[in-house]
Amino acid sequence: MEVVREAAGMYAAAGARIAGTGGHLPGRPVGNDEVVRLLPDGVTDAGWIAEHTGIEHRHWAAPGEATSDLAAAAGRLALEAARVAPAELDHILLCSTTADWTSPAAASRVQHLLGASCPAEDKQVACASWLFGLDHGARLCATGARAVLVVGADVKSRFVSDDDHRLRPVMADGAGAVVLVPGPAGDDGAGLRTVHLYSDGSRARNIFTPAGGSAVPASAESVRDGLHYVRMAVPGGTIKADAIAIMSDGVRRVLADTGWSLDDVDVFIGHQANLAILRGLAEELDVGMERFPVTIDRTGNTVAATLPFTLDHAVRSGRVHPGDRVVFTTAGAGYAGGAAAYRVPS
Repeated sequence: MEVVREAAGMYAAAGARIAGTGGHLPGRPVGNDEVVRLLPDGVTDAGWIAEHTGIEHRHWAAPGEATSDLAAAAGRLALEAARVAPAELDHILLCSTTADWTSPAAASRVQHLLGASCPAEDKQVACASWLFGLDHGARLCATGARAVLVVGADVKSRFVSDDDHRLRPVMADGAGAVVLVPGPAGDDGAGLRTVHLYSDGSRARNIFTPAGGSAVPASAESVRDGLHYVRMAVPGGTIKADAIAIMSDGVRRVLADTGWSLDDVDVFIGHQANLAILRGLAEELDVGMERFPVTIDRTGNTVAATLPFTLDHAVRSGRVHPGDRVVFTTAGAGYAGGAAAYRVPS
């Protein structure tokens, strides 16, 4: 698949810093054997799931636990790490495909749970939601915001049918968050260096949830027909090839913008949709998997949460150090995706 984007000029929001990170997984680990028991007999087994997806277990939110609950938990940890009080936040961006309601924004409840008083809004761009939110947050910092909480959170397990042997083992729940603050006056080469965002609405229905919006409002018929569950309308191999193309193109574009080479990048934070896709991306870029922190083995695909959760894991496990060059990349439904380059301040 050819990905076409026009060249961009200097990134207008360069320099925004990640002051703190946080990650949260709800409940207990759910192993592959437990998932197999939900599926129709004989369609798969625990070994096949582990081998083909890389997932050993995942987490599912408890009944009554909403996306906003997970987002607030991750947000608290990010605020603590950044030493920023909720009252000091100027904006909250909740990036998610599974907001608590169709209206109002679930970010409003995150604001309330955290004890903040700033504007709060939702951002929905499928698996790329958090990357789009990172760009938005950086632009807010560039225009006067002192601290912006950017959370990726999803409770995707509730939007997959128990009959779906492709997606039921993969989709899971979790949250990750960062606190963005402006960089110092003048550009010292640290912080967020550039972002490339990508959308292709011609393939919006390759993977989508048919009902629940204005196109197909909820009804007895839509529930009966399973239209509120995610559907993959093309073969998995097509999704894999398209995701690798989108992510590798994004990586190459941000490297071109920064002047970094692939060898200059210390850590790649890639979307954790399926380990085979992540490995395919590493092969396409000719980069060793040792530079890709892997979390999908214990999280599953947490959609908008995967990038910030993986970043938090990398930070807290000592994989990210001052001065490191980090590249984020993602791809998802819409199609939507992109990449970002970040230099950890020394």
